Amino acid sequence: MTTSSSMAFIHNVCSASFTHAFRTRTLVATTIISSQKHNNLSTAATTPTPTPTLTLKPSSSSSSSSSRIQNNDSKVLLGLSEADLQQVALDFGQQGYRGKQLHHLIYQRKIRQVEDFSQLPQAFRKGLQEAGWRVGRSPIHSSVTAADGTIKLLIKLEDNRLIETVGIPVVDEKGPMRLTACVSSQVGCPLRCSFCATGKGGFSRNLQPHEIVEQVLAVEEIFKHRVTNVVFMGMGEPMMNLKSVLEAHRCLNKDIQIGQRMITISTVGVPNTIKRLASHKLQSTLAVSRSE
Repeated sequence: MTTSSSMAFIHNVCSASFTHAFRTRTLVATTIISSQKHNNLSTAATTPTPTPTLTLKPSSSSSSSSSRIQNNDSKVLLGLSEADLQQVALDFGQQGYRGKQLHHLIYQRKIRQVEDFSQLPQAFRKGLQEAGWRVGRSPIHSSVTAADGTIKLLIKLEDNRLIETVGIPVVDEKGPMRLTACVSSQVGCPLRCSFCATGKGGFSRNLQPHEIVEQVLAVEEIFKHRVTNVVFMGMGEPMMNLKSVLEAHRCLNKDIQIGQRMITISTVGVPNTIKRLASHKLQSTLAVSRSE
């Protein structure tokens, strides 16, 4: 694929202004065919239109809400489903509808601190705090705005590490504004791709699901506009943190209400991981990045 057609594909996925926020990448869109009749993957370069889709399947929901809550990192509310939050409310002796209120406060009103949940009884808020529950939102360390309206955010995590996320607005004269959030999946990157500057800074750790989700909420807050598209094209290799990426994908789709077809996962092609991703049968787009 030529560089010009690759840039057209980027424009198709998010916006032309995306090229001002990141180093140029040659993207090859791939369609993954999962069939009982075929054991091998079939990957083929395509033209920018139509955008290829990756047919995937939501993560298994066989585990109960309680087990998911117990396994949640440091008792973070962000990333939990409405059913999980209802279970939290029940565990504190509250009625189930309090969990729905929690869901609204976190994902719609985007409140950052438990103490600011004014709609909840004081005893419930105090109980959550004393038990160590927190929303899981991180402060914005700094931001840079480009001439075309693209905004790059540095988010400071709980361990003081910094991650980048980018908001890319596209104003269409024939329709409403589209807002793409380009999110990171790792702090740094263990790969050293020639076309990417992130790997040169080394690798620190994988991001937790809520640390991925909060990037989208941060973009929405900055732009005061709903995010319509998400691309996993920020810091890190999504396929090397697939568990967190899939959990974040579920939350973005089910709780923040971003359609699966509006989510793109980018990879340089880590061995064996594309098959794992395809087995989940989501309806999102897969983009493969490679140097020229």
